[in-house]
Amino acid sequence: MTVLDVPHFLPIDPLAQLLSNYPQLAPDDENLQRLFCERLEPVAETCQKAGKHLVLRDHSHSDYLTDREPRTRLADALGKYYELRRIVTFRNPIDAWLSMKASGFDNHVLNFSDYCDRVLTFLEDHTHLPLWRYEDFVARPETIIAEISKSLDVPFDPSFLSHFAEKTLTGDSGRKPKEITELPRRDYSESFAEEVAASESFGIIANRFGYAARSVVRSQRAVRRRI
Repeated sequence: MTVLDVPHFLPIDPLAQLLSNYPQLAPDDENLQRLFCERLEPVAETCQKAGKHLVLRDHSHSDYLTDREPRTRLADALGKYYELRRIVTFRNPIDAWLSMKASGFDNHVLNFSDYCDRVLTFLEDHTHLPLWRYEDFVARPETIIAEISKSLDVPFDPSFLSHFAEKTLTGDSGRKPKEITELPRRDYSESFAEEVAASESFGIIANRFGYAARSVVRSQRAVRRRI
């Protein structure tokens, strides 16, 4: 949970407007957690009455890639009031970092190696949870979503591919193709390729998840470059 921009017109949410315009007035983490749970309660009740399942996307960037102490704030807050079912999705740090740089969300991260250090901290905090790779989801979306639905104990909708992009989610800041498909890797410099090769943390992650630890692939040109 963090203070982020809000939609230009959201008259039923004065607190979000306050935090967006006056971030210096933001409550501390403990009070933000309390306020969030209070605001979530009617949403959870409405879903329950309608026979729906409430699924929340945790904005882990706010917890692990800013200037705050890394911590699972959302789960910590909700765990006081709800029984949680949680899963983790994970993307190759090379592509995640390039995307984050392109969006300008790297203000508090020194470099790619620092990013991978933080990713390892995130993984250590979530070792007890089932995890799916983004790359596997892109290759086999129906299979992976069915597995995730089973893990979360929510119904699987076989028709989701026809309407998955209809709803807007928080943190939806990356590229938005109309279909679930592999995206070409963003361009990168020779110096970045050297950073990848030198990062011990990325090497650990690559070995754990089956990513190429000593090479960077330019998907646009279908050429593997040795470092």
